[in-house]
Amino acid sequence: MQASCMHLSRPRLSINRTKTSPVQAHAVPGLSGSVLSSPGTVFHYKTLHVDTAKGVNLVDITPSIREEIAAIGLQEGFVNVLSRHTTTAVTINENEARLMDDVRQWLRRLAPPSDPYLHNDLHLREAPQGWPGGHAAWVKQEPENAHSHLLSMMLGNTLTVPVSGGKLALGTWQSVLLVELDGPRPRTVGVQLVGHAATPGAVGAAPSTKKEGRQAARGVPLNILLDVVGTDAASWYRDVHALEF
Repeated sequence: MQASCMHLSRPRLSINRTKTSPVQAHAVPGLSGSVLSSPGTVFHYKTLHVDTAKGVNLVDITPSIREEIAAIGLQEGFVNVLSRHTTTAVTINENEARLMDDVRQWLRRLAPPSDPYLHNDLHLREAPQGWPGGHAAWVKQEPENAHSHLLSMMLGNTLTVPVSGGKLALGTWQSVLLVELDGPRPRTVGVQLVGHAATPGAVGAAPSTKKEGRQAARGVPLNILLDVVGTDAASWYRDVHALEF
């Protein structure tokens, strides 16, 4: 049987950025090194918008992630990637045209769209409450896509990639791929960047005295300390702020 090659087209990508506010954090005395930086620690979220092609197809979103890393100056940290739909997935692999076609055909064999699925029995399912036009109108627009949901659960909806030296720590042939399992549709991918940005004077030395450490730490929220330096900071934070845990 002659395999049909997938035509790869460049998808339209757009980015909605949230405003990035560097956390006013400080070096933590009593812990190893300068754990928190001032003011270069960032927690930044963005949304990628992707228009996908018909059926099963894969979109390389690596360039958009790299663009965002460069835009905020992230140097050391990580990127969390979330597929925000129940019929898409995210994965890391090689972006090679014939391999992408192999993936598409293998996924169709793994979960054939024509197989019987309970989710596709639209006449036995209830329409969402208040749907305009009632059950008949809902059935008319609802796709029979149980296979896409199953593939999404199998492939996974989240991944994390380290950032080191201002670059994604991916292997030579690795790319971050959005897997469309029920296209064409407008899709969104959530991307959160966390770490230390290349801000002048971002990395400071730890305060030399306990008094200086207390002065530097006041105003640093507990959740920031715990997220960045872990639970070892709890006793130090309690001493600084005279809080009970």
